[in-house]
Amino acid sequence: LGLAFTLQAQANPDSSSESEQSINWASEKDIGKHIEFRLEKEHGEVTYGPNFAYSNTDLSDHFSEIYLTRLIDHKGADHYALYITAQYNDSDWRSYENAANKQGNKLPLVTLSKNENVCENTSCRYEERLAIPLSFLYFFDGATMGLEVTLSGSRTNQINIPIAYFKAMMNSIPHESLYDEL
Repeated sequence: LGLAFTLQAQANPDSSSESEQSINWASEKDIGKHIEFRLEKEHGEVTYGPNFAYSNTDLSDHFSEIYLTRLIDHKGADHYALYITAQYNDSDWRSYENAANKQGNKLPLVTLSKNENVCENTSCRYEERLAIPLSFLYFFDGATMGLEVTLSGSRTNQINIPIAYFKAMMNSIPHESLYDEL
């Protein structure tokens, strides 16, 4: 959980990036141009996908960040996660408690933080930072089926990450020979 929060806090994708707003989300090549790699002393090698919240206004009206990460820790183990920042105006928290895939399988949902920003009249600006750790199987399956996630709390929202996004992330994985040469 601590690792998840640290990675999301460090990623902090540019929330108004015009280049991410113009991505062709059906093109793994275009998505691949926006993938970032960072070598982080504390965690290892981290790959950040672009912010999918900009893919359409239905998502960006409710979420400011949606992105995949891949972490290779110092022991060589791979870790995958979907990070989501729900940001919305409402009269109360949505308090997302559950996540499920298209098949109805429950996914682990971790609430990293909740912040109430500005309140005016009957509406406040709320922010919930969430993480969904993904197994390699879910990550790999995303490259053939995409990933449809339903978040539920006092409101239900659906996020559909396309196949191309997962393929771009899979294509960004360095070949083993790269590590042999280091």
